[in-house]
Amino acid sequence: MTRIALVTGATQNLGQTIARRLASDGVAVVVHGIDETVAAAAAARIARDVPGAVLHSVGFDLADPEAIEAGFAGLVARGLAPVILVNNAAHLGVGDEDVLRERPRFLREVFEVNVFATHLCSVLAAREMARAGGGVIVNISSLAGERAILGRTAYNASKAAVDGLTRSLAVDLAPLGIRVNAIAPGFIWSDRWNSISDQEAAARRARIPAGEPTAQEEIGRLVSFLTSGSAPTLTGARIVIDGGLDALQVPP
Repeated sequence: MTRIALVTGATQNLGQTIARRLASDGVAVVVHGIDETVAAAAAARIARDVPGAVLHSVGFDLADPEAIEAGFAGLVARGLAPVILVNNAAHLGVGDEDVLRERPRFLREVFEVNVFATHLCSVLAAREMARAGGGVIVNISSLAGERAILGRTAYNASKAAVDGLTRSLAVDLAPLGIRVNAIAPGFIWSDRWNSISDQEAAARRARIPAGEPTAQEEIGRLVSFLTSGSAPTLTGARIVIDGGLDALQVPP
């Protein structure tokens, strides 16, 4: 029986890479985006790249709980209830004000997507997974949940909350045969690296013991492993994948 996966924020960058990897594994993948048309186009790109892949798409706003519930109801009605959920989408928490002037509303905006949507998507998916006899949830967290990024208070706090949510869901859902883990990347290579100066890129690489940012494909392979049957007791873990950044106390 073909497994069905929902990957949130899968129209570009890491989410797209994860969706492509799961499709390569033979999983039927639902590509999520805030806009259905954009999500459908992203699904079509993966279908072209992966012969024989089964792709679907869905669009709903993760900042809107009612839209999330309607989106999941629509997937169930289409026979696309996921047994794999990758909570990848995130509000990056980049604002124009420093922490002393930051409005409380901004913190709520970041938490709405990064924490509340992750929780709601997980609960809605877990209900269907329980009916199916089990499933897997992978939350894309960040090293920022443990080591703060300067000027990104809301984002840092939200990712710390995702880590705590992962542990709690893992404990609560284990009796239902549902495993929940988090991946905490450091620097991830994306086309955004092309927009920074060579000096800044060199400074970032100098901070990473492995010398390079983590490739999106490496994280995709880790998601593939976590969602496979290869680790039936691996749950409640926060897996750091950062080229050794977290292990280094004093940068060179």
